[in-house]
Amino acid sequence: MVRWILAALLAASPVLGATKGCPSGSFTVQSATGANADFLQVSGKSLALVIQTTMTAGTGATIIVETSCNSGASWAKVANSDMVLTAGTSTLAISMLYPMCRYRTNVTACTSCTVQAVFACS
Repeated sequence: MVRWILAALLAASPVLGATKGCPSGSFTVQSATGANADFLQVSGKSLALVIQTTMTAGTGATIIVETSCNSGASWAKVANSDMVLTAGTSTLAISMLYPMCRYRTNVTACTSCTVQAVFACS
């Protein structure tokens, strides 16, 4: 019975899309520093959000995840979201429990890089 209740709760958790929507997808590929043009709008009682970044070219990149709860008027760094990618560590992910508001990636350092970010929600 517990599994049925959990399944019902997951199915009833609304997640609405702005530029992108859940349960999974990808942001625009970035090859320079700056905030991604895409963002993910998470509403309702989503249980978790995972964002994974992969450097497909280059020798180094630093990516942070940002959030905005005021319709994109201002963005703040999500705590502990720094992902430093190198030739030896070309993919990293972060997860958040009970996400709300908008999320986007921001490449803060890039050495001839190409970065792809994907996401999944529950």
